[in-house]
Amino acid sequence: MKKLILSIIFIFLLNVCVFAQEGRVNSFKGKFTIGTNTTWIGNTALAVRYYLTNIVGLEGFFSFRTVSGGYSGRFGNAYAFGVKALRIIKAYKKLNVYVSPTVGVHSGKDSKQDVTFIGGLGVEWFVLDNLSLSSECGLRLTVGSNFTRFSSDVDDIPNVSVRLYL
Repeated sequence: MKKLILSIIFIFLLNVCVFAQEGRVNSFKGKFTIGTNTTWIGNTALAVRYYLTNIVGLEGFFSFRTVSGGYSGRFGNAYAFGVKALRIIKAYKKLNVYVSPTVGVHSGKDSKQDVTFIGGLGVEWFVLDNLSLSSECGLRLTVGSNFTRFSSDVDDIPNVSVRLYL
C-alpha cells in the first residue's frame, strides 16, 4: 500500500512538472494560508502560513490525537507542533518548487518529548487561484530522550497538504 501511494504521488509530481508553464510569479507577500500537513508521527496537523516576501514564508502547525492500538498505538495520545520556513526556488504559473527546513516537537506515550529537524523539498500546485495541493519529501533527524534516528521524511506516511490562500 505504501509503495502504491508513493507511486501515485510520484506520477502526480512528474505530470505537474512536465505540464507546468513558466509565467509571472504570484504575489504572496503579506498573504495568509490555512491548511493541513501530515506530521512525522502520521497524523494531520492544522497549519497556518504567512508570507514575509513573495518567496519566503513561515508556517506554524499543531496536531493532537487520542489513539489506542494499531499503527498509532505506538505513540498513544500524541501531539506535535513545529515551525517551518519556506523558500520558493522556482515559480511557474500554477506551480511552486520550494525548500522547507522544519523544526518540531512531539510528545507521545510516556510524555517524553522528541525534537525533529527536517530538511525538505516540496512542490505546490494551484488547483485554483486560492487553493493548492502540495507534497514534500526530505531527510529527518529525530532526537529523543534515549535515541537518535536519521531517516527519510516519507518512510511512514507521505506528506500531502491542502491549503486555502486568504
